[in-house]
Amino acid sequence: MKRLAILLFLLLAGGATLRGQEREKNLISIRGGLTVAHMRATLDDLSGITGSRAGYHIEVADEVLLHRRLPLYLETGIGFTSGGGTYDRLALRPMYFRIPLLLNARIRLARHWNLLASAGGWYAVGLGGKIRSSTEWYDLFGEKGALRRADVGARMSLGVEWRRLLLRVGYDLGCRNLLKRDYTLPSDPDGDLAALHFNTLRSRNLFIGIGYRF
Repeated sequence: MKRLAILLFLLLAGGATLRGQEREKNLISIRGGLTVAHMRATLDDLSGITGSRAGYHIEVADEVLLHRRLPLYLETGIGFTSGGGTYDRLALRPMYFRIPLLLNARIRLARHWNLLASAGGWYAVGLGGKIRSSTEWYDLFGEKGALRRADVGARMSLGVEWRRLLLRVGYDLGCRNLLKRDYTLPSDPDGDLAALHFNTLRSRNLFIGIGYRF
């Protein structure tokens, strides 16, 4: 960790002293791509992860320069993402509206090439979603749903930008227990929903995508 911090400092210092480099004060981009989601579950003293589920994400981002001598930007925006996971014969398919707040280091590597490293947090609201069992579909959110709508978490990502095109990979780490304590199972003729009797469920998303900066 100490070596990583030193390396990041040297990159920032190098980026700050590049001659003739003028930083844009405001950067707007649109991004999208693949999401590989799963959930972290605990039951008493046991913990593990569910199976993964492929989804997608799309977002509009706005980056604001924090200081003209440093390659640091504050990023926010709006986005839509699908998450969830699979367990036993169940598939959880939530969809979220997400607002990030990130600190970005935009480091010039060469002419037309930039390295973009991001870290920060996000807030998400569940828009809808279903649990699929062997024979039935059940609502994930709402009065009878199993999950809370609101989620908060942390994000880390790394990307390479060529001219205005961005390729990035990152990880979203949900911090909130999404499983309702007062959740009561609905009619469950096939018995699949008994698998939801965890103590906690937390979201995890690996994402990879492309973007375009205007």
